[in-house]
Amino acid sequence: MTVLYISYDGLTDPLGSSQIIPYLKGISKHQDNIIVLSFEKPDRIDSSGSFIKEDIKPYAIAWTPVRFTKGFGIFGKAWDLSKMYLMAIFLSYRHKVNIVHARGHLSAQVAYFIKKIFGIKLLFDFRGLWVDERLDKGGWDLNFSFHRIQYNYFKRIEKKILFNADHVVVLTDKVVNEVVSLGVKSLSRVTTIPCCADFNHFILSDKYLKNKAKNLANIPKKTFVIGYLGSVGNMYLLDRLLYFFKIVTTVRSDCHILFVTNDVSELENLIRDNLPNDLYNLVHIVSAKRNEVPTFIPAMDIMVSFILPSYARMAASPTKMAECFSAGIPVIANDGVGDVAKIINQLDGGKIVDPFSDQDLIKASNELEEISAKGGSRLRNASFPILGLDLANEKYKSVYEKLMLESC
Repeated sequence: MTVLYISYDGLTDPLGSSQIIPYLKGISKHQDNIIVLSFEKPDRIDSSGSFIKEDIKPYAIAWTPVRFTKGFGIFGKAWDLSKMYLMAIFLSYRHKVNIVHARGHLSAQVAYFIKKIFGIKLLFDFRGLWVDERLDKGGWDLNFSFHRIQYNYFKRIEKKILFNADHVVVLTDKVVNEVVSLGVKSLSRVTTIPCCADFNHFILSDKYLKNKAKNLANIPKKTFVIGYLGSVGNMYLLDRLLYFFKIVTTVRSDCHILFVTNDVSELENLIRDNLPNDLYNLVHIVSAKRNEVPTFIPAMDIMVSFILPSYARMAASPTKMAECFSAGIPVIANDGVGDVAKIINQLDGGKIVDPFSDQDLIKASNELEEISAKGGSRLRNASFPILGLDLANEKYKSVYEKLMLESC
């Protein structure tokens, strides 16, 4: 079988390294050919495009990168979408594609068109309630008529694609019934594959790795470290994390906080707005590439992941949770975000708190040693069967086998 894999996210993006390429390598083991159509940021394709080509060279993956249009607002997106349509038609015809695998809503819009033209199978990799996420992140404001028009248009498109998809992959069990209500014909057409981690890439923390990581981040050795991993934005409630850190410093004097993020300037502004000057020396910020992240995670005793709950968040699967569990680091998180609470409770992998409850935050600050003790090899071993890359590979294999049987 020949697969056309369409992604508006680039293979050279950080997301590409963690959540696209590892899955493509797994899929390539049971498919004859994978044709990848992705949109790449100009600076990233110029700096790391050759590395990606070498990385996927041993696999049955043919990569067609298209340059992402920076700027020009909606016109830039429309131009990219037109390029996606044209390239997808060309590649489908040239390679006699059997299955089109669309990652995300924009790609699925094109894949739906390809399905109708060529009569092939459509696998919709539904990465989240993207249309509603645009509201959460402030991209659209329904008080503006033009934003309402876009929202309603894409909700209609979403429903049409879900109805016509031969199979849909979602990130959480929580959203399964919702996508069925939105249009998927039956539960049998939906498979849950959470954001998984490569357990060979994120290795188990130990004393040596912890001290090495602390040294690299300029953190004193005899300290308790609260960690944060990932992007900065309103939905990540970093003001509540910093408030929690302030509470912790009143309970114990040895606590430091480590941020591993590439959004350094935004984070520094948040710290200035939410922490008193006398705590600045307890804050450590590291900007790290994907291959460097496993070096810094061992410095953490716990990782905190607060995310603003919303309708769209039921479909979210934070990759950083799987990555920290892989390293044996427990997680403090909040409910209302995909399957996060279910997984943490199932694995006894941390603690669920309400980030807006002083009582919850004070209680957690007094239980840090108890929460930290939930980590280590036990947590890594328990999480591997449900959050390891092998699970994703096996589930994708099963989905493809089902689609191929239906094609016969």
